[in-house]
Amino acid sequence: MTSSLPSLIDTHAHLDSDQFDTDRSDVLARAAENGISHILSVGCDLESSRQNIALAKAHPNIYASVGIHPHDAPQATPDGIAELRRMVHENDKIVAIGEIGLDFYRDRAPRERGRPALLQR
Repeated sequence: MTSSLPSLIDTHAHLDSDQFDTDRSDVLARAAENGISHILSVGCDLESSRQNIALAKAHPNIYASVGIHPHDAPQATPDGIAELRRMVHENDKIVAIGEIGLDFYRDRAPRERGRPALLQR
């Protein structure tokens, strides 16, 4: 069955979220039925980055991004940044780096930790 829907790419999903634990395969099937050809599932901390890599490896149409969201800036230690680098170098299904940046809207992490975390190399 070929779809008359255009091929679409979801560029920001969180398929690792536990809200999908009971129906993730159904969610992916519905996405495909509705013209979503590829999905970028976004990591927002080290653990969700690992989970999204695993999802991407398990599904040919899923890709991953890795990162540390500003709210999780305390994870952006030299070891945390080194782990992100390893993830990127070891996984060809990673196509982006993000959630990363500064977020002063919700202030869920200390502001003084945000800027140094963003500037880690």
